Amino acid sequence: MLRGSQTLVRRGLQHSSAGRWSALVAGGAAARVSDASFVEECRAQYLANGWCHIPNFIGKERCAELRNEADALLESDAAFASTDDHTVYQQERDERLPLDHPRNRLMKSTKRIVDYEHVPQESSLRELYSAPELRSFVQAVVGVPELHLSACPYNAAMYNGYYDSDGLDWHFDSSEFGVNLVLQNPTDGGKFEYHSLTRSEEDLWSYDAVTKVLAEADASAEGAATSAETVEGLAPGSLVFFAGRLSLHRVSPVRGSTPRINAILTYEKSEGQLASPYTLSKFFGRSSEGQQAHAQ
Repeated sequence: MLRGSQTLVRRGLQHSSAGRWSALVAGGAAARVSDASFVEECRAQYLANGWCHIPNFIGKERCAELRNEADALLESDAAFASTDDHTVYQQERDERLPLDHPRNRLMKSTKRIVDYEHVPQESSLRELYSAPELRSFVQAVVGVPELHLSACPYNAAMYNGYYDSDGLDWHFDSSEFGVNLVLQNPTDGGKFEYHSLTRSEEDLWSYDAVTKVLAEADASAEGAATSAETVEGLAPGSLVFFAGRLSLHRVSPVRGSTPRINAILTYEKSEGQLASPYTLSKFFGRSSEGQQAHAQ
């Protein structure tokens, strides 16, 4: 009798979870994340391009709700003004090499960030991020057998705001892939640009290729590289997967009074993964001690 009751409870919880997911993503392509043909289509696009763009992943009402929440938080004391002088490799400089060497050249990135701790407990962003339906979909698209929610209390899911003159300069990601939910396009600028497979697993420095891209950027008033490509058609509600560990990429400087707003969702290949001291300091104004205190 008890075993039967437990089974009914489990079924009830599963039904409740499925119902909440349907309500959360009503009107958006996210309602199809369990559709095998849709998953295969997204996976094929990711493999072919190194990125996958899904327009209208969430419905207009949910997108507006998240945008309004993000806008208010980014204008409040909850936002951290991140200013980062970094190499394209996002590593410390090599003092054995000249300052103008591609290994040592500094890029400048600025934006506002609202970390996960400051996202309200009742926020739809938290629900979306933690939903098993979305995590399973991400696993399938990027081809990772099992993904986990971040154990970091700050980088799990966050809002990014790029205001006038803000941008993300050329760099490689340290993670294998990123998941980005577009909430608002700026007045002008804020384009996502990438140079496909600038480096390889066999040569993670690829100095000649990096030098070429940076030389093209130096020759452009806005820092664009002629050999780079742009992911077109990004709009509020778009979900973007990008494999940025081997491809140089950037967000071009934003111009105008309307900021570029997006949400970043962090999934990890290893359970219990925490953010590095560099990431905590540069992007969140946080410390390893604070992170550990939350983790305990």
